[in-house]
Amino acid sequence: MRDTINFQTPDWLCREMVSLIPSTARTILEPTPGAGKLVSHLTGYEVTAPADFWTVSGKYDAVVMNPPFSPMVTGYKILFRCMELSDVIIAVMPWLTLINSERRTKAIKEWGMKSVTHLPRKAFAGARVQCCIIFMVKGYTGSTEFLSI
Repeated sequence: MRDTINFQTPDWLCREMVSLIPSTARTILEPTPGAGKLVSHLTGYEVTAPADFWTVSGKYDAVVMNPPFSPMVTGYKILFRCMELSDVIIAVMPWLTLINSERRTKAIKEWGMKSVTHLPRKAFAGARVQCCIIFMVKGYTGSTEFLSI
């Protein structure tokens, strides 16, 4: 069995993600809370941070997450399941999410990809995966903004 490294979301990145939450949002799902670093930044919201994401149901005003990247297929499954649970998704994902599959990129774009924020390689010390924040709003059909921090 392969050991996995737990990469907690840095505080500066948590703050950046929280800044994207719409002002009307009250209920937030953090489907993969890990040690709770991102959850600790979601003050003032009604937060659901389950031990087992696959048991979650209902509808949330927003999803804010940094899903596991190992194996990455799990992260993709979580992302697409969250698209059923909310109309707003703010997710740290590897760039491969968008550049490694035309079908996946098309599905995300058609769902509503508002912006993609490039993260510096040093965002997760010791990680080899280049990451970005994907900000999705269901039904968004405008141009996708490409930003950097």
